[in-house]
Amino acid sequence: MVCSETVTKTSLDSLNKSIELLASVDAAEDPFLSCYLDLEAGVESCQKFLLSEAEFIRAGLSDSQRFDFDEAFEQLEETIASVCKEELRGMAIFTRSIMGGRFVSVIPSMLPFRNQLAFYRVPDIRPLLSLRDAYGEHYLLWAASDGIELFRVEGGRAKTLAWVAEKSLAWHAPEQQNLSSRNRIARNRPHLDGFARQTISRAMKSAGRLKLVLAGDSNRLQRLRHWLPRHLSAGVSQMVSVSPFLDRTRALRQIIDHMAAGCRAAVDAFTKSCLQVSSIRRRCVTGPSGTFSAIDSQALHTLLITSTTTPTLVSTNHPVTLEGLGADTEHFSAVTQTRYWDPGIELSRLACQQGIRTLVSNARELFRQGGVGGLLRDSADVVVMCRPKHPTITELVA
Repeated sequence: MVCSETVTKTSLDSLNKSIELLASVDAAEDPFLSCYLDLEAGVESCQKFLLSEAEFIRAGLSDSQRFDFDEAFEQLEETIASVCKEELRGMAIFTRSIMGGRFVSVIPSMLPFRNQLAFYRVPDIRPLLSLRDAYGEHYLLWAASDGIELFRVEGGRAKTLAWVAEKSLAWHAPEQQNLSSRNRIARNRPHLDGFARQTISRAMKSAGRLKLVLAGDSNRLQRLRHWLPRHLSAGVSQMVSVSPFLDRTRALRQIIDHMAAGCRAAVDAFTKSCLQVSSIRRRCVTGPSGTFSAIDSQALHTLLITSTTTPTLVSTNHPVTLEGLGADTEHFSAVTQTRYWDPGIELSRLACQQGIRTLVSNARELFRQGGVGGLLRDSADVVVMCRPKHPTITELVA
């Protein structure tokens, strides 16, 4: 199977489709090569990392596995060389040798990945799941030097929805002005400030309800918070301080990075509360075995998983026919084969196949529980009253 995606700026919808595709790919004897790159570190840095990791992985492979790895790695190098990396900050590439069904998939990102290379029987989609959390849609209200601008941020990109000039805002009066001077300015331009607030409110209402992030230098950030109407101020999820001396491109990138970090911090805080708060702790399951059982019984509501887990060595018995020992008899022998089983990769893939909400967290409490856990469904969600076998009569009693 060959999957060649057009390398464009990835939206949240296309990212979800890519995750769904990678989670549905059938496992084969020939493993996948899952590669994540931080393009901001530079091409040379990425190449050095890949060569070093490839040498480390090849050292633990058999001859046949090395053949599959070398072919997949060659496809990986060709893909990196052919992909335009302008304006991209991260890239995920998945390849598999032709013996397992040739597969090539490229997913660009407007946020950087941590450099990673994995050789496993199925794709490792955990960094994509973490990216999906950071790609969540937000409103951004940025108090720049020339006014305030409202953006809709999605997929690491910012789209302008409304802009209000500085002269239309009433907050520009210096703090040292006396009360009569500030009142005079407010009386002279009440309609302008009211129009500015209505513009922001209408733009947010027309675009739907999203989380609101405020940005600006430390002084303008506080003024912006007090300037907002009460119903908008209550929806503020983050406040990002940015230097007024940065140009527009660098300032927006810094703000978006802070927003992504805030989303990941929220996931860590949720995970920590699940494992520590007694009222929620009794609905949680931890460890690979317990989490797998919860998924298999369809009792898991949310999968909590770390970005890295420790693979375990498992053995399986395969019956093999022994021929030539007799004309009318068949002889079988059980051949024991061993392979690594990574609970993080396997359970995240299984959860995506079943539509279970999956959160990638690096909370310390989750690492202590084996890097895998989950939140069980409420009993009301899974216990359904059976339909009576015979007709029944109900009476209404006043």
